Amino acid sequence: MEIFNYKGICIKENKRAVYLDPANSRPDAAISHAHSDHLRPNTHMTEPTADVMKVRTKSKKATTHKYNEKFKINDFELEFVSAGHVIGSAMIECHGVLYTGDYNPYGTVTAGIAEPRDCDTLIIESTYGKPNQALPDRNEVLKDLEAWIKVTSNNGGGIVGAYSLGKAQEVIATANKGGVIPAVSDVVASVSDIYQKYGVKLDYVRYDELNESERKRPGLVVTSTTATNGRKPNPYINELRSKGAKVARVSGWCAFEKWALRGVDAGFPISDHADYDSTMKFIEECNPKQVFTVHGATKELAKEVQKKLRINAMPLPKYGEVSIEHFNQ
Repeated sequence: MEIFNYKGICIKENKRAVYLDPANSRPDAAISHAHSDHLRPNTHMTEPTADVMKVRTKSKKATTHKYNEKFKINDFELEFVSAGHVIGSAMIECHGVLYTGDYNPYGTVTAGIAEPRDCDTLIIESTYGKPNQALPDRNEVLKDLEAWIKVTSNNGGGIVGAYSLGKAQEVIATANKGGVIPAVSDVVASVSDIYQKYGVKLDYVRYDELNESERKRPGLVVTSTTATNGRKPNPYINELRSKGAKVARVSGWCAFEKWALRGVDAGFPISDHADYDSTMKFIEECNPKQVFTVHGATKELAKEVQKKLRINAMPLPKYGEVSIEHFNQ
């Protein structure tokens, strides 16, 4: 069996192949979740991922499966298991291979948790694959965010910019825990409605449905990152800021990069990805014979895995470079 990068992750045996998170739509592929860099229509996906796709892209072309339901593509048997990243996100198992996609081993309020699974070959994301990329304790940062929400909601207003799929729902849940019901943008609401459909308790109102008086003092607004500090911030966000509202960004990059804090009053380093320490622990607990790194600091992580865990590791090779059999000889 060979595994390589060819317009996505390709698992090939003899003349048959299956693709994971392909670059283009194709019916012989499975995708891990609904973020735009992974989402492709006309592929295999979980039911919540298909629902998010309908809302975000209007496409309905998908073959859906439940978690832990075995299914076949070109005689390869696959299975989706929880990745804990966003609603519907899945790690993908296939013939002794585990592909993490974007995964979260800490556990989220709204999307579950990714748990290690024994495998022969592990294909793992490397978003925070460098040794200096260690995030602060997630629960402590969530407490700080909750406190910030309470204070700003009652003193001029607070605005939180976060990814509309995944992070925004964590912010809503954190606000609810502190007794605050946020007003949310339409893009955040459309995705949050899907979370509610699958039993995730979130309490929010659409900003566009507030009356004129409520719009002037909405308390807390949750919207997309680009709406708060992108090149073209939303006019109502600028208006609220001019009246004293404070703006925060929620992203793991707030712990590592200055650009993540540009244009905001506060930053909360909460991520739906594993940091370096959690990644290394996850790899060790999966007990693979071979590790391929993808998406991020691939070279740095592969070196650390070989050095500290004594496991064969390398960035996922491109087509024609190397196969599992060749690498292990």
